[in-house]
Amino acid sequence: MRWLTWWRLRRGRLLKMWAVGLAASALVSAASSLNYLERWQAGALDLLHQLQGRQRPSDVVIVAIDEAAFDGLGRRQPIARDYLARVVRGVAKSGAAVVGLDITFSTATADDAALAAALRAFAEDRTRGVVLLGPLANGGPLGDSALGPLVTLASPSVPSDADDIIRRVDPVVPGPNQGVYPTLGLAVTACFAGLDGRALGEALAAERPLALPRLHSKGGLARAGSPPVVARAGTEWPINYVGPRGSFLTISSDLMAALGDEGEPAADNPLRGNIVLIGGTFADSRDFYPTPHGLMAGVEVHANVAHMLTTRRFIQRSNWLAAFAINAVVVLVAGVVLLTLGPVMGTLVCVLGALAVGVPAALLAFDRGGYWVDFVLPVLATSLMGLGTDALDRRRFRDSFARYLSRDVMARVLADAPSLRGEYRTVSILFSDLRGFTTLSEQMEPDRIAAHLNEYFGEMTAAIFAHRGMINDFVGDAVMAVFGAPMDDDQHAWHATQSALAMDRALEALNRRWEAAGLPRLRMGIGIHTGSVFAGNVGGRDRMKYTVIGDPVNVASRVEGLNKDLGTTILVTEETLAAVGDRVRVRDCGPQAVKGRVEKVRVFEVLVDGRSDS
Repeated sequence: MRWLTWWRLRRGRLLKMWAVGLAASALVSAASSLNYLERWQAGALDLLHQLQGRQRPSDVVIVAIDEAAFDGLGRRQPIARDYLARVVRGVAKSGAAVVGLDITFSTATADDAALAAALRAFAEDRTRGVVLLGPLANGGPLGDSALGPLVTLASPSVPSDADDIIRRVDPVVPGPNQGVYPTLGLAVTACFAGLDGRALGEALAAERPLALPRLHSKGGLARAGSPPVVARAGTEWPINYVGPRGSFLTISSDLMAALGDEGEPAADNPLRGNIVLIGGTFADSRDFYPTPHGLMAGVEVHANVAHMLTTRRFIQRSNWLAAFAINAVVVLVAGVVLLTLGPVMGTLVCVLGALAVGVPAALLAFDRGGYWVDFVLPVLATSLMGLGTDALDRRRFRDSFARYLSRDVMARVLADAPSLRGEYRTVSILFSDLRGFTTLSEQMEPDRIAAHLNEYFGEMTAAIFAHRGMINDFVGDAVMAVFGAPMDDDQHAWHATQSALAMDRALEALNRRWEAAGLPRLRMGIGIHTGSVFAGNVGGRDRMKYTVIGDPVNVASRVEGLNKDLGTTILVTEETLAAVGDRVRVRDCGPQAVKGRVEKVRVFEVLVDGRSDS
């Protein structure tokens, strides 16, 4: 079957890519569990919040001291206590179950008694709860001794991340005398459940689960059998925002103050039986904070926490095992894509595909059940896999070229890898061959022949590398080298000629050493031709080789063979000599017939005593 053939041909490379991908998955999963990717993941969560759109919750209502109300109060702070008393009375008339004031009372005023009376009247109704920001002052109408037993104290503190954006809340924060305070959103929800301040404080101190109500996300009756909420110091809850600023029903405090003075609200008004938070939304309150949805008043942040508790729409983050499993599936698929399309294009396709599939899937899970399926990790794992695959390809390329290119040339080739795809180049091609080596090999043991060849090839390779050449192939005792590819070299003909002279000198030095050791001398012939060839990677994905193709290759090989007939060592063609010029001394050998060509090739012998080095 076709897919079996595909698998057999690519199995080894695919398994290596999968190994890289699984290692990348483990790496990003570990980095995530250690919070090294917190900023990226926070940005991904922000994106889910923004894509989720706006909801319209009805269980929490905000009474806002807005710009109009603040103007009516003469833009003075603290907010007049008699005004707040009228607002509280209006909220009470509307039948709110709980009122929470996101306002501090650290400064005593002449009207504190009026507000204290309104709060006391609200709290003394056993079905209602009052939440104030603590700690209260030691004395006065709004002091702890006067209101302490009747109200629940809460903290307005909500931590921000390193980028100053509020994404989480500490449900329990330290209070005075080694006590603890619930956050404002938790406190109003606990009061909504019928817990008073003392009972809530004891439960938090003992870290007992809280039996809080659970409503439908769009309001309605409480669901029975809801699991309790565990709130303890040191824990954090990601805030599941319902939408941008203004998502909660917001009523001006002026309307509530007027209602507190006179009039009766409708029986089905939106405050009845719900949680009401009173807070400032005027600019001078300086109570605005960056959130995933932009700047938001502090009272709205607390409203989001309260709604999250009453509906149990907590953000449930997937654990590391589930994250690793998702990453593993993604990289297994990505491995096939990378193998098919290549590292660069495959990585781009995989990353875009992971985003195109991961973001909608994560949004669906987040919107339906508050599940945070982190789509950042698969994208990072895929990207690392692509980088790792590219590194493997480069290493494979480097390993395959290591014996053909010098280190500096190979580094330049790796930096200019696109040129390996193939292009027409004018190059100089050098062929060399040993003379009489076949006869000699019949008289020597194979191990001595191999040692002889290894020493010879080592010197020839050094001479070619020294003049920017690339060894394209070894065939028996023959060497094929290319100058001018894969790296550009406008002096390729001159460098090829220099290399030939250096090879001749190196063989002469070897012969002197071999004769001293009792070994026979060796002779070689070298042919050089210059012309236009196609240079690039040739072969399949798993069997790739950089080479040059074209008639000049055949000509160079045939020219080398003419050395036997002419009794010469180094021959260059007319095209090569034209590129070299008069920098070498030559002897014109005239036009010569070569096998496979109709036209004769004019060749010149490079005179060894006329060589020069640059």
